[in-house]
Amino acid sequence: MKNLEEELQNQVEKGLVNESSDDATAYHHVFNILTKEPDFHVSLPFADRIVAIIEKKEEKRDYWWMAAGIFLTLISLIVALVLTSTQWTTGVFKFLSGNSGLVTFAIAFILFLQWLDKRLIKKKFELRNLQTGKYP
Repeated sequence: MKNLEEELQNQVEKGLVNESSDDATAYHHVFNILTKEPDFHVSLPFADRIVAIIEKKEEKRDYWWMAAGIFLTLISLIVALVLTSTQWTTGVFKFLSGNSGLVTFAIAFILFLQWLDKRLIKKKFELRNLQTGKYP
């Protein structure tokens, strides 16, 4: 049975169709329909919404990974302090209190770099992806 179907398909592809056979006519009709492009097109807002949903899911996943990383870091810090049995001192905080301007500048600079990354670099990356049609 499979050989007969393959033979019919080969004959239809070569254009050697026996119109008296119902099977050959059906194969010929199916292959003619399949060679035509469908008239259905997805609208751009629909595609944009799908991409936005995917990006939102990826962003949510990134926040979960970040939260897991912070949690595991804190757990490892606690374990390291318990295992080493060292006394907790506030010497580092005394340094920070004496250099509050430096600490304020460092925090402000880090926040500025994060803002700059979101505004410029990420938008250029998204624009390049839209132009090439590739999404991460």
